[in-house]
Amino acid sequence: MTWSENDSLDEEKQSGVHAPDEVLVVAAILGDLKAFNELVGRYAQAVLRVAKGIVGEQYAEDVAQESWLLAFKALPSGEEPAKFASWLKVITRNRALRMREKEHKRESKRVALDAFLVEQFSALQQSVRTHIEERESLQVALNGLPDDISMVLRMRYFDSMP
Repeated sequence: MTWSENDSLDEEKQSGVHAPDEVLVVAAILGDLKAFNELVGRYAQAVLRVAKGIVGEQYAEDVAQESWLLAFKALPSGEEPAKFASWLKVITRNRALRMREKEHKRESKRVALDAFLVEQFSALQQSVRTHIEERESLQVALNGLPDDISMVLRMRYFDSMP
């Protein structure tokens, strides 16, 4: 079966005959977007399933979309159109593994940052507690002094007067 500009996948659908992958791949290479759409229709669920198996539900759609884009761009370099399904699975698997690695690195950095912030917050809390305790001790000491001396010291240390 040869493809020309007048041939259409619509005719095949109407007749109930489906073109083999290699015919669709060659047609897509020659610019027939309907042929590529037919391939997408055939393998969309499989691509999504492979992606979900590696990166989970959260990133599967992104991986699938990137895989289809990469497959479309690389289609002319495919050496064996009959092995399109296997080739597409490898592309999807590699994209998913890269995504998983990228997300793992991002998560590792996030965990490290969270640990750092918790440590800094703990140190800050301790500093604030120490400051409050010192201030309370100073208040107790000032309460034991005569009023005129206590007032001068309160103005200097609590009201920031020179």
